[in-house]
Amino acid sequence: MRAAALRHHWFLALILMVLVSGATGALGEEAAATGPQTLRAFKIAGARIVKVADIKKELSEKLPSFWPPWGKAPTFRMADLEYDVERLKMFYRRQGFFHSEIRPEIHYGPGGAVDVRLVVEEGPWVKVTSVNVKVSGGLDLSPLENKWPLQPGDRYAEKAYDDLKNLYLNYLPSHGYPRVKVSGKILLDEEENTAKIYLTVDPGPLSYFGRVRIVNPGKLETPPEAILEKLTFKPGEVFNLEELFKTQRKLYASDLFRSVVLTPEEVPPGEPAIPISIELEEKKKRSLKAGVGYGDEEKIRGRLGLRYRNLWGGGRVLDLDGRYSSLGYKFEELFSNPVVFGTNFDLVNQSGARRRDLPGFTDKAYYTQTRLERDLPGDFRFYAGHGLEFARPFDVPLETLLLLGGTTQEKLYRASFLVLGVRQDTVDSHVEPKRGGILTFANEFAPTFFGSGMQYLQTLVDARRYQALGDSGFVLAGRVKFGVIQPIQDTSQIPIYRRFFSGGATSVRGYKLDYLGPRNPSGTPIGGEALVETSLEGRFPLPFLDKIGGVVFLDAGNVYLKVRNIDLGQLKYSPGVGLRYLSPIGAIGLDVAFPTNRISYTQDPRVVVHFNIGYGF
Repeated sequence: MRAAALRHHWFLALILMVLVSGATGALGEEAAATGPQTLRAFKIAGARIVKVADIKKELSEKLPSFWPPWGKAPTFRMADLEYDVERLKMFYRRQGFFHSEIRPEIHYGPGGAVDVRLVVEEGPWVKVTSVNVKVSGGLDLSPLENKWPLQPGDRYAEKAYDDLKNLYLNYLPSHGYPRVKVSGKILLDEEENTAKIYLTVDPGPLSYFGRVRIVNPGKLETPPEAILEKLTFKPGEVFNLEELFKTQRKLYASDLFRSVVLTPEEVPPGEPAIPISIELEEKKKRSLKAGVGYGDEEKIRGRLGLRYRNLWGGGRVLDLDGRYSSLGYKFEELFSNPVVFGTNFDLVNQSGARRRDLPGFTDKAYYTQTRLERDLPGDFRFYAGHGLEFARPFDVPLETLLLLGGTTQEKLYRASFLVLGVRQDTVDSHVEPKRGGILTFANEFAPTFFGSGMQYLQTLVDARRYQALGDSGFVLAGRVKFGVIQPIQDTSQIPIYRRFFSGGATSVRGYKLDYLGPRNPSGTPIGGEALVETSLEGRFPLPFLDKIGGVVFLDAGNVYLKVRNIDLGQLKYSPGVGLRYLSPIGAIGLDVAFPTNRISYTQDPRVVVHFNIGYGF
């Protein structure tokens, strides 16, 4: 018995020695790391299913960066690390891992440098075994089942569960049920790692748009009819929340208002008609814009613009704009009078003077155009009107004049034409578009009975589309442009200043400005009566480089001497890569393009570099 007691005392003494030595070692390590500490390295090991990049987004402490290489290492605090470990445990639970373990390993180096290694043991994840959605009122919402973000067999995640509820909360208000309610519960079995999901959807009554009223009409100079003309819905139509957002975007696009709020009003539960109130705050009557930029084609360029809002009241807008660069200048006025003569049409007048100094010619022109425009369903805008242009080309090479019999040096050309077209604009941003598109379909008809000295028929189609791929930051952009101009009646050939040209920073980037297509014997471009262009571009962020992105692109196109010469087999291709710096004024870009089938091996370079502000399209 005494021997057993002696062994017991020796055992306790051994444990005490181990604890004391361990404590002494820990204290010694901490003592060696006294003073300011910096985080030299931070690594995450063991993460197999959850992405390391997503884990790092959850950290509150600043991590060391490899760029710029001279950057200062962040401060290390043990309390911050302990806090982040607890945050990551909760983060893993939200991802469906209820048995994960996270263990930090810390190494103290010389000079207060600290290396941290987080060891993650994810463990098994929770599997969704069933999803049950009960819809009251007999409404058939079974087509939404194919869009469920959580399906049986998937890993349970809180965000996916919230997205499942939001699927119904977002869908029904845009289909006549703005008073929808969604409740749910989750039956979790942490031992079996399974989850059963139950949702109850109460759509509420089918609702319609009621009367529309402007809350503060007495404080606005814009007339009510100019505001109501922007509505994309009518009283009596089935309620659609998306139409309220579309109307809001259209009112903002008029540039008359700094604040636009559309609110469905409260009504009794049994009332199907929901009135809409619009509260607006107007912008200042005048604004001035000035800018200076640089591009490899235009060189130094400048712009000065003055805008008058609610000129003489009535929502009228007057823009005065001047631009100058090494490629010429343009001075232009644009006047818009909404809901003219009490109709749904806007009266638009656009007049100006320009000079273009291009590789193939120089010209001066004075022009004016008056149009009636109105909005159509589907974000389309229709316009029709009349244009008048006086243009004089000069500095045209003799070899070009010999080829183009329809072009006369210093001759004043008069074009009087009908304009007719539609435009659709659904992009989310004109500075850095990520979703939506722009479609332009424009026609000009200049016959003799309009008093035109040059007779022609012109059609131009330009379609652009942008699509962000999830939350990856990758944007796929595409563009197709097609144009033809056909001489008619007494005109046998289109003069050079009205012909199509291609090549440059905003078209087919593997060719210099205007140098894609027909040329004279000296290699100077002469343009053509038909144009085909297409581009496909991928835009993506670069890791470790804040506000700097990359692009890869493939441009193709050609200019054809005559419309009958159009041949898609003769397209010229130009792949390339580029960089974009996302500055406050827009994307500053550098593109490097490689023409795969040069027109002239002596005049066309193997590599073309473009520097510009903004994207190619």
